[in-house]
Amino acid sequence: MDPSLHLIERRERRGKRVASLAMLAVIVVLGASLFGMFAFLETNAAFGTVEDVSESLICDPDDYDLSFPALGSLSEVYTSDGVLLGKITERNSQPVPIDEIPDIVKWAVVSAEDGDFYEHEGIDFSSILSAAIDNARYEGIRGGSTITQQIIKKNVLTDEITIDRKICEAVIAAELERTLTKDEILEFYLNSQFFGENAYGVAAAAEEYFGKPLDDLTIAEAAAITVPIRNPSFYNIRRFPDRVEDRRNSVIKQMEKNGFITEEESQAAQAQPLAPIEHQSFEEVDPRILQEARERLLADPSFGLGDTYTERKHAIFGCPANDTECEGGGGLTITVTVNYEQQLEANRMLRSWFQDPDGPTGAIAMIENETGAIRVISSGLDYGTDFEAGERTYDLAVEGRRQAGSSFKPLALVSALENGSQYDWPITLGSYWDQTSPQRIECGFPCSPQGDIWTVSNAGGGGSGIVTLEQATYTSKNTVFAQVSLAVGPEQIVDTAHKLGIESPLSPVLSIALGTQVVTPLEMAAAYSTLANYGEKVDSYLIERIEDEDGNVIYEHEMSRNRVLDEALSAAVVQTLEKVPRAGGTAPRANIGRPQFGKTGTAQNFRDVWFVGGIPQYTTAVWVGYADAQIEMVDFYVYNEREDSNQYIRRAYGGTVAGPVWHDFMTYITEDLPVMEFPPAPEGTEAFFRVPRTEVPDVSDMSKKDATDAVYKAGLRIKVEFVASVEEENTFLEQSPAAGTEISQGSIVTVQYSSGVPPQLIDLRGLTLEELEMAISAFNEASGLNLVWTIENVPTDEPSVLGRVIGTNPPAGSLVQPEQLIVVFVGVPDLGG
Repeated sequence: MDPSLHLIERRERRGKRVASLAMLAVIVVLGASLFGMFAFLETNAAFGTVEDVSESLICDPDDYDLSFPALGSLSEVYTSDGVLLGKITERNSQPVPIDEIPDIVKWAVVSAEDGDFYEHEGIDFSSILSAAIDNARYEGIRGGSTITQQIIKKNVLTDEITIDRKICEAVIAAELERTLTKDEILEFYLNSQFFGENAYGVAAAAEEYFGKPLDDLTIAEAAAITVPIRNPSFYNIRRFPDRVEDRRNSVIKQMEKNGFITEEESQAAQAQPLAPIEHQSFEEVDPRILQEARERLLADPSFGLGDTYTERKHAIFGCPANDTECEGGGGLTITVTVNYEQQLEANRMLRSWFQDPDGPTGAIAMIENETGAIRVISSGLDYGTDFEAGERTYDLAVEGRRQAGSSFKPLALVSALENGSQYDWPITLGSYWDQTSPQRIECGFPCSPQGDIWTVSNAGGGGSGIVTLEQATYTSKNTVFAQVSLAVGPEQIVDTAHKLGIESPLSPVLSIALGTQVVTPLEMAAAYSTLANYGEKVDSYLIERIEDEDGNVIYEHEMSRNRVLDEALSAAVVQTLEKVPRAGGTAPRANIGRPQFGKTGTAQNFRDVWFVGGIPQYTTAVWVGYADAQIEMVDFYVYNEREDSNQYIRRAYGGTVAGPVWHDFMTYITEDLPVMEFPPAPEGTEAFFRVPRTEVPDVSDMSKKDATDAVYKAGLRIKVEFVASVEEENTFLEQSPAAGTEISQGSIVTVQYSSGVPPQLIDLRGLTLEELEMAISAFNEASGLNLVWTIENVPTDEPSVLGRVIGTNPPAGSLVQPEQLIVVFVGVPDLGG
C-alpha cells in the first residue's frame, strides 16, 4: 500500500480549514483530561490558572512562524567541561530526504505515533475523544496528539499545559497541513524527533541502536527504533529490553493492521530478537538543559543573536527549509555553565533516593558563588510528555514553584535587620521575642479566616518563654517570625527577597515570613548565594559563550557584581545560619564537616520540604515533594544510600529528608574541593548581635497570664511570686523593676501576687534591733498588714542574746491580723543579779 495515494485523495477534497475554532475548542476542552489539566493548574503555581485560560481561547496562525529549521544548520550545546550535550533543537545532524527514507521506516513511525496520519488534516478528533474517554475511565494519561500537533508543540508553541495552548496547537496544526504537504511534515518529524541516547532522527537512531543505515533495517528494527519516542527513559532499549520488545511487537501488529506488512511478515518480525548494539557515544545528560538554553536564547536579545524573535530563531536554527533565498544562520557552538559530571551525579542521586514512581521526587539547583554560574539544574523525573511513564514537560529545578516553608525565614530576617524596629528599638539578632506556641497574633487588619487574629504554632507543638532572634532562626520558631513579619511589614520582605535574587511574583501577606509564597529551587539558590557573598549579588546565568561556525565569539558572559546588602549584616546572617547544621539546629543531618550555612524548610502539612545552604564556593538548594501537586508527604520510603537501605519517613521535614540529600550531594561536590572558610566578619558585625533595651510594661491591673504575655512581648523574662497576703488569691501586689523602667531585653521582671493564704508572723528571733526594724517593714510591705510592734526588755545572763530578739507575742508562725500589736522580747543585761 502506497501512503501517498491516501494523500492525493485527501488533498483533492481539501479547500477549507479542517474545523471552526469553536469546534476545536469543544474537542480540545473535552480532551483536557489527557494531562489532568484542571487539577494540575490549580495546584502547581509554575503554570497558568483556569482564569488565565479564559483570557485567550482564539489564536491566529498568521502570528506564528510555521517554517521548519533548515536541515543542515544546527547549533550544538556543550557543558562547561567540554561535553557535547546535543543539538539546540530536536533535529538530527544527519537529516535524510523523505524519498531516501525506506517505506518500512515511515510505516513503522506512522503506525507507532499516528496511524491516521495520511487520513486526518492535522487533528484526529476521534483519537482526542478516545483518549479523553480512556483517561476519564481509567484515570490515566494517554496522548491524543497527531504527528503534526507534536511538531507544533515542540517547534512553534511551548510545552505549557493550558487549554488555550492546546486549542492553539490544534488550530496551527490544521494551518500547517494546509501550508505543507504530508511528506514535508513527515520528513521533518522523522529527522527531528528525539529517539533517546542523544539520537535525533531516524538515521541517528538506526546507527545508535543497530549500527546500520536506514536501508538495512529489518521490520523488527524499524519498529524498535520508534519505541523510545514516547519516553526515551522508560523505553530505554538497552536497559529495559522486555518492555521495549512488548511495545515493538505492538507497533508491528499495528503495521499489519494498517496493511503495511503481511501477517507472515508480522509474525516473523515479532519473533526476531531485539539485539541492540552497545552504546557507542557519551551518555545523555538531561534534555532539560538543552530546552532551557533554547528558551533563554530565543527570549533574550542580549546574547547578540538579534533584536526580534524571528532574527534570533534564524541565528540559532538557520534558514527555513522552504526559503531558497535565505542564507546563513545556525551552526553555533553554545557553551553552558552546567558541569557534566556534577549534573549526572545529581540526576543519579535523586533517582536513587526517590525510587517510588508514585511517591515524592526532588530537585537540585547549584550556583557557583564567585561567578553566578549555574552548575546543576536537576530534576528527579525524566523530561517528556508521557506523564503515565513518569515524564514531565517542566523542569522542577527551574520552573517548579513551591512553598519555601522556613527556608524563606532568612530573607525575612535580612529585612528585619535592615528595616525593622520593635517597640521603637532596632531589631537585632540579640533582640528577644516571645516564642509561646500556639500564639495569637493581633494583626490590626483582616489577616486570617479568624479575622484580625492569626494563630501560629511552632513545629512540634507548644512552648513558652523568650528567645533571641538568632536562636529563633536556627531553631526555626514560627511564632517569632510571625511577629517579625508584623513588625517589619510583608511589603518590605517582598522587596528584600527580590533584591536578593527571587524573581517569582510574591504577595505581601504576613505569612510570607513563614514561606507560604512559591519560589523555585534555582531562585532560592541565587538568594542564598547573595548571602554567601556577604551581600554582593552576582547574577546567575546559564549561557557562558556563543561562537559562530568559524569560531568567532559572538557572546561571552561578563560577570556583574552589585552590592545589595550591608556586608556586616550579611555576615551576621551567615554566622547565624552556620548554627543550623550543628547540634541544636534543625539540620544536623546536613552537616558535611566543613564551613557551611543553610536553613531547613517545611511547608504546611509536610507538602514541600527544603534545605538551602552553601559553602564559600557553592550554594545549593534541594527541594523534595510531589511533582504535580502539593500532597502531604507522610508514611513513605526513601532509599538511604549511606545506610544502603530503605528508610521509612513518617512525616517529611526539611531536616530529615531534604537535608540528608543536600549532605550526600555536597559531600560528592566537596570530595576534591579545598576547604575554605567564610571571610572574617567585617567591622560592625557585632552590632547586629547586641541586645537592645526595652521598657518594663505596667502589669498592675493584669492577671498572671496577661502579665506573662505582656512581659514576654516586651522581650523580658518573668518571675512570678505568690506571697502570703490578706488580699484575695491572685491579686497583684508588686512588680520589680517598676513599670516604665528601661532595661536590657532578656532581663527578669519579678511580679508578686497574693497567695490568698493569711500571713503568719515571721520568726524574728536572733535579730538585732536594726535588723528587726528592716524585717518588720519588709513583712508589712509584702503582706499589707501594717503590723505595729513594741519592745519589752528581758534581763538575761546569756551574752549571746544581749541586744537581740529572744521571742515574740504572738510567737512565730501565728496567724496575724492587720495592724495587730506584736510584742518583741529583747535580751538586756541582768543588772540585779
